[in-house]
Amino acid sequence: MIPRWLVRSAVTVLAILLFAFSAWEFPVLAVLVAVLGGLSGLLFLVTRARRVSPLLHEEERGKHERFLRDVPPPGA
Repeated sequence: MIPRWLVRSAVTVLAILLFAFSAWEFPVLAVLVAVLGGLSGLLFLVTRARRVSPLLHEEERGKHERFLRDVPPPGA
């Protein structure tokens, strides 16, 4: 079985090479794809940052309290 990381890397290199060759023939298309890709990446980061669960802080506090409860006092 071929490792997943190897397939992903090969596809990425192939996509970059195809993009470079197409940019040679169609520079306007290359700029358009680069701008759209950058904007979609920014949109992904913005929407991902807004999706943070409000329960996260409660869960973290619960984990911290359990940790403090389960750790024996020093010298015990």
